[in-house]
Amino acid sequence: MDQVSQTISFQDIISSSITNIDNGSAISAADIIISLIASLFCALIITWTYKKSYQGAIYQKSFSLSIILLCLITTSVIMVISGNLILSLGMVGALSIIRFRSAIKDPIDIVYMFWAVSAGISNGIFNFKVAFLSSIFISIVVMVLKDIPQRGHTYMFVCKFRQEFESQVMSVISESCKKYIIKSKTIKNDETEIILEIFVKDKNPDILKKTENISGVIDATMLSYSNNLLDK
Repeated sequence: MDQVSQTISFQDIISSSITNIDNGSAISAADIIISLIASLFCALIITWTYKKSYQGAIYQKSFSLSIILLCLITTSVIMVISGNLILSLGMVGALSIIRFRSAIKDPIDIVYMFWAVSAGISNGIFNFKVAFLSSIFISIVVMVLKDIPQRGHTYMFVCKFRQEFESQVMSVISESCKKYIIKSKTIKNDETEIILEIFVKDKNPDILKKTENISGVIDATMLSYSNNLLDK
């Protein structure tokens, strides 16, 4: 008896989906415009947060435009497939064919894209309260976290020295750094070159000056390569 009821229930869902396709959507033009405007406001909050918290070298306006379009398009898609099983399955199949070739350089960009999609979904099902409140709350959290300074700083340290002075160089590195990781070590003739990832407390550490004071050091370079959201 349970199997019969489940079969009938599934058939009813399919029949209802087909009927919705034939009859068209019951969403009015006013509802569509209101949802798109709500998505636009949420997208503007997201892009404003992205611009204010961005700490990379070059700000890309095209990414902000992509966030706005992604939020609006997601809202449109959700309004079309909402409550319709057949269209939902068709959309999943269509999206599975798409292959995105663009590489995401910063993992935080994926978070902003997912934020835009979630806001678009909320507005697409007319849940404006969730879209607005969550967007404002997330924006406040990002801005607060951006202003919290880190307890240390990460650098890439490259040092070239004569092989017999290795113990002195490593002693200076151990004393000056809270933590370090040897990325590579190259030995050629009587010279050694090491590349380390170092973690120091001060923004302008004196490790470079201390290393250069060693007579056997040929060259020393320190690079700051991180552009994470929380770096300060």
